[in-house]
Amino acid sequence: MTAGPVTRRSDLLGHDVRSDPWPDQGRSSYRLAVQALDDGRADDAVALARMTVQEAQEAYDLYRLWLARLPVLMVELGVPARTMAASTPGIAQTAEGLESGWTRYVELIELFAGRVAEDLAAARDLLDDARSNWLAAHDPATDRLASLLALAADALGEAVVGQLWDALLGDYYAAIAEKYDPARVPWTRSVERLGLDIFEAVRGHLTGPLRDGSFVVREESDRWVLEFAPCGSGGRTYPETPDADRDPREFTQGKHDWAWRTEGVCLYCAHCCQLQQRAPIHTLGFPLRVIEPPVRATGPAPGRATCTWSIYKDPAAIPAHAWTDVGAEAPADAPITRR
Repeated sequence: MTAGPVTRRSDLLGHDVRSDPWPDQGRSSYRLAVQALDDGRADDAVALARMTVQEAQEAYDLYRLWLARLPVLMVELGVPARTMAASTPGIAQTAEGLESGWTRYVELIELFAGRVAEDLAAARDLLDDARSNWLAAHDPATDRLASLLALAADALGEAVVGQLWDALLGDYYAAIAEKYDPARVPWTRSVERLGLDIFEAVRGHLTGPLRDGSFVVREESDRWVLEFAPCGSGGRTYPETPDADRDPREFTQGKHDWAWRTEGVCLYCAHCCQLQQRAPIHTLGFPLRVIEPPVRATGPAPGRATCTWSIYKDPAAIPAHAWTDVGAEAPADAPITRR
């Protein structure tokens, strides 16, 4: 990391963000906090530990909301109440676990902050306990949402999943023009927001094989590329083999505009298709982030474990498939790229 403060205030996001260069933003804040401890930088360690709470906040807020709202929407759209009733105890248990786990996680981060100057070994243990508590609250919430979407698809057909995500993401759709319309906001500022926001979010989902919020960020001539292997939320649901222990109904059986017209996409992951490509195309005429999602192996067809996101430095450089993958018509001058 660069010399100087490890965090800075972002006027775009309205809170503190990591101050390191973008290629370093894929490093885990937990690991950086431990490194700061080892280097004797107690204040930096505390700032980075508290940053993990900021990173996880959106996931906690959304999961809390979606666990309450999704079952209601499912009944409104036609899932039989008796079918939902069987899931109600499990939903309640997951929601309670999310609340208690989040509360304990925040408490442990503050306990860590109080111990860094006294007992480094104890501080390290507290930080790892904090991460473990958030992990234990986070993953069941992700899995519960995926299972509910599978239940809705089983009861009403897969097309309902797109409708459910549209209903759940309505507030986000409404904010697209205000935040990203090039007529209102310089695109360089939008790129900054798109990067900082997703860096924070995927760290908060504890992305990466070690589940510590690690991922790859690299700069190319026309874009910034992020690679998650796996993403800590929907990406976790992709087994290495099609017969692994996962309900196959949690993955698309057909090709839908709301899931990149691809079979084997996790129904939870589909919300990224809606929010990053389909809704922005409808509102702005172009996608905000272009995604190549992971895909579950089906029979002889190979799967894809890595999820890749691209943030283009100029919307004019976005390739045509970013539109056609989601059922939209690409502009006549959109670049054609080999996939």
